[in-house]
Formats: sequence, C-alpha cells, structure tokens
Amino acid sequence: MTIRRAILFLAFGETLFWAGIYYIFPALIVRWETDFGWTKAELTGALTASIVSSALIAPFAGRLIDKGYGPHILASGGFMGGVFLFSLSFIETLPAFYGIWIVLGICMGCCLYDPCFSFLIRTRGVEAKRAITLVTLIAGLAGTVSFPVSHLISDYAGWRLAATFFALLICVIGVPLMWFGGQYLDRHAVPQDKDEPTTEIPREGQYRFLLGPTFWLLAAGFTLLYMNHVAVINHLLLLLKERQFETSLAILAATFIGPMQVLGRLAMMFAERHVSNLIVTCLCFSFVILGNLALIGTSLSPAFLIAFIILQGSGIGVMSIMKPIITREILGAENFGLKAGAQSVPYMIGSAFAGLIASLIWAVGGYTLVLKVLICAPIVGLALFLSASFLKAAKRG
Repeated sequence: MTIRRAILFLAFGETLFWAGIYYIFPALIVRWETDFGWTKAELTGALTASIVSSALIAPFAGRLIDKGYGPHILASGGFMGGVFLFSLSFIETLPAFYGIWIVLGICMGCCLYDPCFSFLIRTRGVEAKRAITLVTLIAGLAGTVSFPVSHLISDYAGWRLAATFFALLICVIGVPLMWFGGQYLDRHAVPQDKDEPTTEIPREGQYRFLLGPTFWLLAAGFTLLYMNHVAVINHLLLLLKERQFETSLAILAATFIGPMQVLGRLAMMFAERHVSNLIVTCLCFSFVILGNLALIGTSLSPAFLIAFIILQGSGIGVMSIMKPIITREILGAENFGLKAGAQSVPYMIGSAFAGLIASLIWAVGGYTLVLKVLICAPIVGLALFLSASFLKAAKRG
C-alpha cells in the first residue's frame, strides 16, 4: 500500500459513511412521513437531536485521536453507525426513531469529516491539505450515491431494505477501508513541524486554548458561516417557490450546489500555489456573501440564481477543506483533535438550529427579511475570522 492509496481508502470510506449515515435521512424522510404519518417537525426534530449529540461527542473523539486512536475511532464510529442504521429498519415508534438518531449522531461525531480531518492533520502534518482535498473530492459525491440508490431500492422493496443495504455497505466495505487506510497512515505519520511540541501536553494545560479570545473568534466566525449555509439550503426550495420559480428549476438549483462544491475544490487545487491559506479562506467567506447577494437578486432576474449556485457551492465546498487547515495554522497542531472537536460544538449546534431560526425570522417578515438577516452572518463571520488571524499574527510578532 502507498500513502495515496491509504488516503483513497479513507475517501471511499467517508463516501459510504456520509451516504449511509447522514444523507440517508433526507433521502428517506418522505418515505417515513408516508409510512408513519409523523409530521415534518417531528421527523426533522430527530435530525436536530442527532446533530446536537454529534457536537457533544466531538471533543471526546478529538481527544482520543490526539492520543493515537484515530483508526479505532473512525472505524468503530462507522461500524456502530452501520449497526444502528440496520436497527432503524425495525423501528415502529417515534421515541425509538429519536433514540436511534441520537446514537447515529454520536457515530457521526466519531467518523465523518471533522474526526477524519483531525486524524489526517495529526498523521500528515503540513501535507494534510492535499489529503483532505482528495477526501472531499470523492466523499463530496456521497449525496449523489445516497439519493438515487435509496430511491430505487425503496421503490422496489421499501425503505427498510434501503437502510439495510447501506448498513451492509458501511460495515462490509466502508469500515475495513477506514481501518486499513487509517492504520497505514498512522504507521507512516510524518514528523511534526520543528516549531510544534513533540511531548504530550499536561492534562491541566490541554484546555488552555479555551481561555484566549483567538479560539472563540475563530469558532464564532465559522459558526456564523455554516449557520448561513444550512439556513439557506433548508429554505431554498420554499424561497424560490415564493419567488415564482418552477419547482423543477428549484430542485435543479439545489442539486447543483453539490457539484459546485467539487468544482470549487478542484479550482483551489490549481490555485493553491499562488495564494495563501488566509486569502483562500477569506475568499470562501466572500463567495458566500456574494452568493447571498445573488440570491436576493433573484427577485429581479432569474439569471442571478446561476450566480448563487456557483458562489454558494464553491465557497462552502472549499471552506470544508480550509476550516481544519486554517485552524491548524492559527491555533497550532498540538492537541489538535481536542481543539477541532471543541470548535465543532458551537458550529454544529448552530447549524442544527439554523433552519428553525430562519423560520422564526420568516414568520416576522417573510423571506425578504430572512435574506437580509442571513447575509449579515458571513459578513460578521469574516470580521471575526480576520480578528483571530490578526491576534495570531500579533502574538507571533
């Protein structure tokens, strides 16, 4: 095996984990609504609870990755995700549905992007950016796998078989890929930077980063950006319907957000030698801001919808790579799993409630007010991110 092949193992493992543990929810939600008669609020409440449980477990998972248990956390999180996804095929009651999704949220916090990227930064060091980019390029197609496959199986044999099928994919293919790829990368980890500590940080000093403003500025900046994206995506179809767009066109627009994320990541690969990570991260914020402006502009011309898809998709797609990379640069690589896990708590909880907050704003002033409020989030987020960067630069100076 080679380093590149090991990273590919992680990439395909992540694809199956995302397809089966995360995207299976939106892919099957209509089936559950039809089968059980539960309301949309009751169903989406389970996803909110799942994301919250994922956020709460993230610091613990990150700490174990710091201690060298990365392959164990990633593989066991995926395996338990497959097991509980299989148990989902037997549920009949709403409390059982919620219970399973809360546990699946814990599994997400152990095996999806954040822990995977923390592991790659720990094992690949300054070379992690290319590894993370490769993982996101492949795993970015997870939704493309999950939606049509689950739809096809559900049509012919029911959603329970679809859940079982993805559970088997995860346990039989995804988990071994993650385990063997992770073990190889762990054994061939690159040396740490010379300016990074090489000894274990005493327990009393492991949480020292929480006492400074830099961590909180960075966490708040990312939280606001992702809250904007989640709120926009959750309300996109309703917003476009209100603006008299055809349903088919609105669905097409939402579908192309994913491919634009992949294209944005490809563009970054070609441009990364010419621009710093700081500039790329600022551009991610700026693209989302401009994408929101384009979405506001759809009330004037449908052509602005194309600009929104390109800007929002590419901006948020590249940010999924830059978030761990720039966090490493600003907060340092030592104890990184714990830092990344702690940073996940506010942005994941914020994302979990972003759609609800947008709904409350809509009740006051419609989608015109929603968009005016939402565009403020990445603007303030960019300011907070730059403040964190300046604090780090001043500390170095």
